[in-house]
Amino acid sequence: MADTAVSTETQIVSITETAASEVKKLLAQEPDKDGLRLEIRGGGCSGMSYGMSFDKSKDQDHIIEEHGVKVLIDPKSAIYLKGTQLDFEGGLQGKGFMIKNPQAKGSCGCGNSFSV
Repeated sequence: MADTAVSTETQIVSITETAASEVKKLLAQEPDKDGLRLEIRGGGCSGMSYGMSFDKSKDQDHIIEEHGVKVLIDPKSAIYLKGTQLDFEGGLQGKGFMIKNPQAKGSCGCGNSFSV
């Protein structure tokens, strides 16, 4: 893969060390999967919603590898995810993955749905 392709794909999604550590723990229970699929789906309170699952990579996927974790993104979802950061937070209010998408113009209270 050319260096320019790597730097372009790196800009689609980044994953923090904390999130990568959590993904590694969960992915260890899914031995037949390649990485974490992050995708955009139609629907939700604000028009679009995020989806995450463990999956095998597909031919057209953008594959971002950071902190030893592969994030798999289909071409259509990549358009809406450019510049997004995947983090993991824990605390008194609960714990879970947090998606910080600079393209989102609005979101609902649950944080799983957004509009552009």
